[in-house]
Amino acid sequence: MSLTRLVMRLAAARALRDRTLAGARVFDSAVDPIDQTIAENRQPLLVLTTDEHEADITGRDLAGDAQRCDLVIELAIATRVEVPARDGQGGQITIAIPHTDEGMELTLDMMEHQVLTALTRDDNSWTRAWLKLVPRVTRRLSRRGASSENGVRFAARQLVLTCDLVDTPAVGADILLGTAWGEVLALMAADQSLAPIAAMLREQIEGEDVPDWARTAQMLGVSLEVMDQLGVLPTLDAQGDPVTLDAVIFDEEGERVTVIDATMTAAEAL
Repeated sequence: MSLTRLVMRLAAARALRDRTLAGARVFDSAVDPIDQTIAENRQPLLVLTTDEHEADITGRDLAGDAQRCDLVIELAIATRVEVPARDGQGGQITIAIPHTDEGMELTLDMMEHQVLTALTRDDNSWTRAWLKLVPRVTRRLSRRGASSENGVRFAARQLVLTCDLVDTPAVGADILLGTAWGEVLALMAADQSLAPIAAMLREQIEGEDVPDWARTAQMLGVSLEVMDQLGVLPTLDAQGDPVTLDAVIFDEEGERVTVIDATMTAAEAL
């Protein structure tokens, strides 16, 4: 579902922050096109979006199974870049990559390598959360781009990762600690800018008290009438609340049921 797509993208953005030559210039779903963004900020940057999202549907199970989503990571550079390196004697030096076609292409190659490393190296909590949300990546595509905007020459790369996603918890379900969703919401709650989003997501999922049988019907996309025909719907009173079997009387055919009013005596019910 789309909520897993959302937290997957947020986790990826946090996992990439300060892990590439883009530094903290990692943007989530920037509205401006990449050429305008890089013209205003010539330093290396990353922009993350989610694109194609599909799921295998059976019947009316709109939540679907086998969720797949394209995570699109745009890399751009419009200036020379200084990269730290070692001099061979254990000392630190700085290598300047010039603002030339060859230099910008080299910078993008390095950034793409850094992106892939940051998303797959289990060395921080955000990467671990992303790996739990994305149990498998089925495709990787890298597209090259270059242009000039307002006299600023820049080079860009679009990296597309087709990701399998874990299911979004059903409405009314508890988000358990240690699960993919439990872990990412805990990280978001500890992040000042993401804490309000975490609170809204938790309310969307856990905020409504939904009984197990109603949650199952929702997940399957079937009506309560069908659930009753399947024999898994409890007997409901006039207010639509389930009642225990000792409050139900069956007729001789065993088909019709009568819910005993709590104020009635057994003799009155019969």
